[in-house]
Amino acid sequence: MEMRDQVRLPSDNLYAAWNAHDADAVAAVYAEGADFFDVVSSIMTKSRDEIRAHAVDCFAAFSDVGLARQTLLIDGNAGADRWVMRGTHTGKYQGVPATGNVMEVAGATFSEYDEDGLVICATNYVDVPAFLRQLGID
Repeated sequence: MEMRDQVRLPSDNLYAAWNAHDADAVAAVYAEGADFFDVVSSIMTKSRDEIRAHAVDCFAAFSDVGLARQTLLIDGNAGADRWVMRGTHTGKYQGVPATGNVMEVAGATFSEYDEDGLVICATNYVDVPAFLRQLGID
């Protein structure tokens, strides 16, 4: 398989997993010792179990969350996704009780993949001010 496909396929699988609210499938896209940093939550994970737990927390807090890709750029073993996440804040997230507010935020994820097509390093950047404003947090 060409490197481009080794980036595109797991990226597609990640979007499908998020939209299916399947935390196991989210975690399966990552290598066992993958580094994952989420700017909104300031969470740094170092294992599939931690990535799975983060996804479970997100699904619990935003029960109808969905992720839509806007752009995917691939360069060698690296991918850059620009996306929009939408969902209703129906559960506690990072200490913030459910507000019932709908959020729609833009973000980007920069990922590196190993020779097996698994993510070894990823960072999510999110429009944090818009996220907080939409949840009613100033």
